[in-house]
Amino acid sequence: MSGIRLRLLGAFLMAVSGAALAFERAPELQLESALPLDGMPRGNLSALQRCDGRLLAVSDREDSSLFVLQRAEDSYQAEVEAFLLPAQAPSMLPVQLLAGAWLRGLSGPALDFEGLACDSEGNRYLVSESQLGVLRLPPSAEQAVTGEWLTLDATVYTEGEARGLWQQINALAEGIAVDAEAGTLWLAAERQARGLIKLQRQGDEWKCPLAGCVLLAERRFLPTEPFGPGILNREVMPVDFSDLVFWQGRLWTLERNAHQVCRRNPLSGKRERCWSFAQSVLVEPYFYPDAPFGLAEALLISDDGIIIGLDNNGRARPDGDKRPWLFHFALPDDWREGYQP
Repeated sequence: MSGIRLRLLGAFLMAVSGAALAFERAPELQLESALPLDGMPRGNLSALQRCDGRLLAVSDREDSSLFVLQRAEDSYQAEVEAFLLPAQAPSMLPVQLLAGAWLRGLSGPALDFEGLACDSEGNRYLVSESQLGVLRLPPSAEQAVTGEWLTLDATVYTEGEARGLWQQINALAEGIAVDAEAGTLWLAAERQARGLIKLQRQGDEWKCPLAGCVLLAERRFLPTEPFGPGILNREVMPVDFSDLVFWQGRLWTLERNAHQVCRRNPLSGKRERCWSFAQSVLVEPYFYPDAPFGLAEALLISDDGIIIGLDNNGRARPDGDKRPWLFHFALPDDWREGYQP
């Protein structure tokens, strides 16, 4: 084996062993209920958010519709809310990353909406992973509304790329959060490396702060042991972000492969506390034995608790169910611990 390969192997093993020492199972969230979602025929639940009192969902297979969710006794029912797209989707991405979206578009929708956020005026913000762009929808109306692509600082890509973000097709922006006044916007980069990005509104444009856009960029791997017979005992997995929420003055990240929700500082991205949901989703009938990675993609946090949605990507559970599922957890009693307003 060449010296270069030996050095690369050594660096990888050090990263894995370092992760094993750094990762500890967080306290478990208390599961209150788990309900299936009907009415989303193409599946792929990617985001949840409550806007103007309505529970909305996003599927990354739908380029021009949201879903309004109504809770029944033992399930959720989704109804389509269509919207109109602008003529073009501007992107700061280089050709090699845009090519993946182009190829996907040959067989269907290609914007790959992965996150949803709302401001106090009822505007909805959807992040497109394939374009690394943000589409803003005005409040819902009787007729389908037309979206508008936000003008994002191109430094989002160049600074992020220099820090190791935006390296892989289908592993770009996976979450979005916005404050109530729509003055600050955050994006979550998915994996290898994962990161948190901050933008501030200046007129009609969203600019990087003077200190830079990238709050956090890290490339680490998870050990296999902590999850016993679950998904992660088969291979080493990268740490990742699969959704992002701004609530009670903090960023909350859904960390899919670690099966946890974490509270983070919105100025630095630093992790403050985490809570695990592994014991709820890595057991039958909710466990997907053929899933090569974590499936939690949608996060909603409110005074009523925490909702986590699974994107099973059409996989069937051991009981044959192929619908997306939403897990309701109690808000942990210690969610404010160590919290500084």
